[in-house]
Amino acid sequence: MRYNLLLNIFLLFSIIAISNHVNIARANQITWDNYITAVNAGQEVKIKGFSHGDGVDLTGRIYTPEGSGPYPALIALHGAGGIFPYQLWWANWISKKGFVVLFIDSYCTRGYLCEHFTGDKDSNRGKIMRKWDKVSIKQRMFDAAAGYQFLLDNSMVKKDSIGLIGWSWGGTTALFAQKFAKRLNLPEGGFKGTIAFYPNLVHVEKKRQWKGSGKINQPTLVLYGKLDVLESVNSYKRFLKKKHPGPITIIGYEGAVRKFDELGAHRLKNHPRVGSFSKAFHKKSFENSLDVLAIFLKNNFVSK
Repeated sequence: MRYNLLLNIFLLFSIIAISNHVNIARANQITWDNYITAVNAGQEVKIKGFSHGDGVDLTGRIYTPEGSGPYPALIALHGAGGIFPYQLWWANWISKKGFVVLFIDSYCTRGYLCEHFTGDKDSNRGKIMRKWDKVSIKQRMFDAAAGYQFLLDNSMVKKDSIGLIGWSWGGTTALFAQKFAKRLNLPEGGFKGTIAFYPNLVHVEKKRQWKGSGKINQPTLVLYGKLDVLESVNSYKRFLKKKHPGPITIIGYEGAVRKFDELGAHRLKNHPRVGSFSKAFHKKSFENSLDVLAIFLKNNFVSK
């Protein structure tokens, strides 16, 4: 616990140091057009399904840096509403920092949703959001493993430096994949680190699969809004008390709700299982998360 606290303090001072040298108005420079540019920047790929799951072949988008590599890589996982343009903006942004990013679509080939260009107003996204567990977390872990195998065959990828990033239930899946790392038994030591945006921990921490799985042994970063009613500050305190080797870094943003990293005014959403919850862009939190990710990626992937 003390180690995690010291790590968070170090990370905070590192962020302050970086922030003194960056363009603090950068959030004002991002528009919806930038999101669409990012969607188009990715190359569509086909991914062979993982044999331990349902075996369904998948599709996705891959983002690569300039040059031949090899580069570290991240497998990106979407949440209940599918792959959103803002998430692909993140994938594109990370690729420009010297990473291959493979964004896996767990819905399209299973007949649920094949849309990457639309936002929250797309009614089809609302329909699948209400039935998000049609593709279970267990299956999504196998989808991540399929992406891992795909990247191992890519000459641009540094084989021993592949991590995970996910949003909402994709973030939950990324955490589960770390806890089940021994059972997945992936080549080259498996996933080397995880970034999880608002991963719904409070909704899974008491489930048998979560409690009965192993420790998280790789560096992990969790980012969430403290005003997000689908999250819980106490759940993350309990998470840290489990003393995962990690190390685990958790940052809760004051004044932020869900999707603090996606452009958009405040809007109220409703889910039949969890009730109403807010989404809204939060400039300060978003800009801070840019710095946090840059440090996390450099410390845990690039420098090795």
